[in-house]
Amino acid sequence: MTDTRKARVTASPAEQESAILTAASAEFTHVGVRQANMDAIAKSSGVSRSTLYRRFPSKDNLLIALASRTFERGMVELEAAITGLSPRDAVVEAFASGAAMIENDPLLHRMVIDDAEVRGLTAGMSGLFINMVTDRVANSLRAAGATMPEPDLTYAVELHVRLVISFLEIPPTDESRRTPEAVRDFAATFLAPMVY
Repeated sequence: MTDTRKARVTASPAEQESAILTAASAEFTHVGVRQANMDAIAKSSGVSRSTLYRRFPSKDNLLIALASRTFERGMVELEAAITGLSPRDAVVEAFASGAAMIENDPLLHRMVIDDAEVRGLTAGMSGLFINMVTDRVANSLRAAGATMPEPDLTYAVELHVRLVISFLEIPPTDESRRTPEAVRDFAATFLAPMVY
């Protein structure tokens, strides 16, 4: 008889954590937060149930860690997308890239748009999330050559971040305004002029 159980991972704590987050990403994407099964995540990641709960005492802790990892990955992609652009072109690219990431990444789409439970859990982090994104994007725009005073740049970027969140949570009912071209036109017309 062949043993079909998954071999136990004897990896470092960082490798175990990465495996758990990868398994959780697949589970949350596939079935949502409410239906996600911690035992299935442990099995898929190759760790014991006790190891999973030692790293992440609850499903909420796991979701918050996964949201943080997803945020960081998204910010790295966004920063790479705007490297070498002028400040106004960077605003357009950042807005369009952010919207595309959420539209095309199944986990991001579920976290931001589809899963009300995720939004409810992460709502408490919204202010912190807005501040973190604002700081990162403002620094990227400064590196792209923005010359406006620091408080004005920070405020303009915060408004952009809040608009992105609103745009994604409650998309326009007119489908033609959701196309990549329409999103870029919107950003170029209304958002880019706010930054200099």
